[in-house]
Amino acid sequence: MKSAVSRAVVAVSVAAVLGASAACSSSGAGDGGGGGGGDRNPAKRHASASTLERAALTAGDIKGYDVEDPNASGESGRSGGSGGSGESGAGAAAPPAGKPSAAECGPLAAALGAGAAPGRTKAHVGRVLTPADGKELTTTGVDLSGRTKAGAEHAMADLRAASKSKKCTAFRIGDDRYVGLEPLPAPDKGDEAVSYKAAHRKGDYVTRESVTVVRSGSTLVVFDASNLYDPESVQNDREAAKDGTEGIRSPTADEDPTVAPKIIDAQLAKLTT
Repeated sequence: MKSAVSRAVVAVSVAAVLGASAACSSSGAGDGGGGGGGDRNPAKRHASASTLERAALTAGDIKGYDVEDPNASGESGRSGGSGGSGESGAGAAAPPAGKPSAAECGPLAAALGAGAAPGRTKAHVGRVLTPADGKELTTTGVDLSGRTKAGAEHAMADLRAASKSKKCTAFRIGDDRYVGLEPLPAPDKGDEAVSYKAAHRKGDYVTRESVTVVRSGSTLVVFDASNLYDPESVQNDREAAKDGTEGIRSPTADEDPTVAPKIIDAQLAKLTT
């Protein structure tokens, strides 16, 4: 039977992604990095809000996931923050309280749902996807933001630089302290893309996020997969397994979330058709 702690992890995880998606929608950028080549999307103008709304995923566009509109749920802003401790599951230390991070780290925080992204967003929509079978505790926020093409390219350049900066291995934006930033292999999607991971405290848990940002013409799409590591819940899972009463398994210390390729493919396919 699923423990009370596991149920709390699920609730906090969904709230975190809803908040991140809403905050990303207001900021509109994500981390940039090298991906596919040249402009494959012929559209040069920024997408309107109505265009992005039509392009956003629905439950009928992808099998195996529940799809939610964070605005319809009434969630706004990033829920929670770093909490007390400044260490992630990887043991990396966060910048001390009161010490501002390098300015170039701001774009990374924006893609993670905090701070302000570079450039100005023309339009935006967001969705949150959760596995329909309830067997996984990873939620994925998908945020589409429309800009001018030049603005989108500039935002990606800033994000690419931030993802590679040693100053941003651990950084702090407001009350959010991010640690363990590492670049990940970016998919060859859209006109360019970047992927990275980071972690931060959320109460008694460690929130871990894997982010992929894809530029398609003048539109930026941020895919933010997250889960929460809670040592107590993992221990309860182990005890339940011995008793034969295990339920949904909690993510372990070495189990980072991943952005499912099918989510990226489904969103980009709908965006470009």
